[in-house]
Amino acid sequence: MFRLQVLESVDSTNEVIKRAIEDGEPEGLAIRAYRQTGGYGRQGRAWKSPRGGMYESILLRPEVEMRELPTLALVVALAVRRALASLVVDDQARRICIKWPNDVVLVGGTLPQTNAPSIKNLYSKLAGISSEVHAGGICVGIGVNVEPPEGAMEVDGKNAPAYLADLGFGFTCEREAAINAVGDAVLHEFEPLYRRWCDGGFAALSGEFAEHSMLEGRFVRMANQLGEVVCEGTVHGVDASGRLILRLEDGEAKAVASGEVHLL
Repeated sequence: MFRLQVLESVDSTNEVIKRAIEDGEPEGLAIRAYRQTGGYGRQGRAWKSPRGGMYESILLRPEVEMRELPTLALVVALAVRRALASLVVDDQARRICIKWPNDVVLVGGTLPQTNAPSIKNLYSKLAGISSEVHAGGICVGIGVNVEPPEGAMEVDGKNAPAYLADLGFGFTCEREAAINAVGDAVLHEFEPLYRRWCDGGFAALSGEFAEHSMLEGRFVRMANQLGEVVCEGTVHGVDASGRLILRLEDGEAKAVASGEVHLL
């Protein structure tokens, strides 16, 4: 279903897709770039986009109920996790998980950038996903850390990033070939999941999401965009609406639709 265009460099693959939405382009356009000069991710946060990453955005026009739209990014996260796991050996694939709502992370083991056994270093980010409703369509943006970038990369005090190269992927081909292999795998895995979501919503996928969630069974603190604590509890899966289910200390179950997750 995808009509792929591969570009050397753009301001943002998301911006290319949003302009295409405004121009009436039908569903299925995918833009991939080797470098972005103005990339951004979830909640508009700047996404540093040097050569070495896979940057891809997709134009979608799903015919679904409005209540299902927030779960689309979770479906994309499932597809990205499937894709990355398919490119590495099984022992490494098991370390690739989803951090609700839509980051794909590497857990366990010791990476070159993380050698201290702390909560902060429990996981490292492999990929990020954004989803924007725009002018009657949806722009999905995906960024994957394939190989270490050219030059130093700032991490803004957060967890150091992980790269597929850390897992042994990409050493047998040129950098651009490795990046294209990742992008192609993402599109390949996303198409059937997207069709399934369009037909039946997120409910049928929530079990797989929970199975690969790094938060399952962990005690977490939820904060809103202002940094204010909303609640604390132990994660017990996600519901059919993609909400994170927490078991609070008093035994109450609480469904959380949005917020920042902090592991405790």
